[in-house]
Amino acid sequence: MEKEIAIITLHGMGDYKPNYFEALKNQLEKKLGTKWDKIAFEPVQYQPILQQNQIKIWQRMNSYPLDGSILRRFLLFGFSDAGSLEYSARSKVSVQYIEVQKEIMQALDKLYVELGNNDKPVIIIAQSLGCQVISNYIWDAKHDSGIFNGLEPDASAQLKSFRRLNSCVHLLTTGCNIPMFVAGLNPIEAIQKPNNEFTWFNYYDRDDVLGWPLSPLSDSYGALVKDHEINAGGIFSSWNPWSHGQYWTDKDVLNSLIDRIRRYI
Repeated sequence: MEKEIAIITLHGMGDYKPNYFEALKNQLEKKLGTKWDKIAFEPVQYQPILQQNQIKIWQRMNSYPLDGSILRRFLLFGFSDAGSLEYSARSKVSVQYIEVQKEIMQALDKLYVELGNNDKPVIIIAQSLGCQVISNYIWDAKHDSGIFNGLEPDASAQLKSFRRLNSCVHLLTTGCNIPMFVAGLNPIEAIQKPNNEFTWFNYYDRDDVLGWPLSPLSDSYGALVKDHEINAGGIFSSWNPWSHGQYWTDKDVLNSLIDRIRRYI
């Protein structure tokens, strides 16, 4: 069956989870039935670019007597993801930042082929740090920076446009921590819409200290993003910070996503 739409996912911060997308994918397959065959699905895996060195640093740190090892590991593996990418983006040798963008571009190249070498609609689902990662990618695509500053592999004009997400119709972010990266900046500017059809829905849980609304950031975010407060997780996680990892199985998120997908299949 011919593919009509592409879905790309980006994971959040922390330890590498190769199957991070499986619960979401299984729910979509179950709810969409045979229409799932019209969807080209590709998860992005950027954590391995960072994790090898994080493990080395963690092992070195363990040679010192430190309390709170569980929390320390979470903070080191989680926040060093964000810090390393932001530092890399602004350094003269932005190796990690560019490698992460290469992973996104390679995923898009695969999807382009599955779509019959056509620039059909794209939906992006991003969690936590993945929201900042994809926001940076879209920003760079519009400003010829990052990988788009002379580092993009040669391709047809149509594929280059697809790589720049000019056919992206919907961005769904969950547990987004973009405010933690931009709160000290003035002005704070959102990405530009890739096209007139593009929408951005952001889901957050008030108990999730890593997930934030985006529309209060600035006028440009307020005009672009529609925030949705939900209660993610079950009885043991919906009322505390552990809700951060529960968004992609939440019925409100799934129903909204499925509604968007059905518009194109």
